[in-house]
Amino acid sequence: MQTAHRYLLLLTGISVCLIGAAYCIDPNPLLARYELTAHGASEDNMYRGAYGGLFITLGAAIAFGFVSSEFCSTSTVIACLFMGGFAFGRLTSIFALGVPHEHIVGLLVFELVSVGLFAWFLFSQRTYRVE
Repeated sequence: MQTAHRYLLLLTGISVCLIGAAYCIDPNPLLARYELTAHGASEDNMYRGAYGGLFITLGAAIAFGFVSSEFCSTSTVIACLFMGGFAFGRLTSIFALGVPHEHIVGLLVFELVSVGLFAWFLFSQRTYRVE
């Protein structure tokens, strides 16, 4: 179980880093999938900063749990909160405005499954059990 846990951290961390790198290089090709575009320097800066820099940083923190057994639990908490935050925001948007683009719904499903897996890994470890 520990091996699967650490490989999931690695896979998630690398995926998040790659998405962040793509946004840093040019956010418009990714935004176009959702019928969006960055208009002007300020909006471009927001996408590159939030989806670019923040994703790279958090992805690295998540992937570090694969490299360092001492950081594995912390990486799991970061992954659970990161994916859970996205899922929460997406669900809030669905309740406020309705169902978004089908790719975004797919991301929501992925995020919810990820949160479940990371929470299961986290609470199955003896150090984080609620007793």
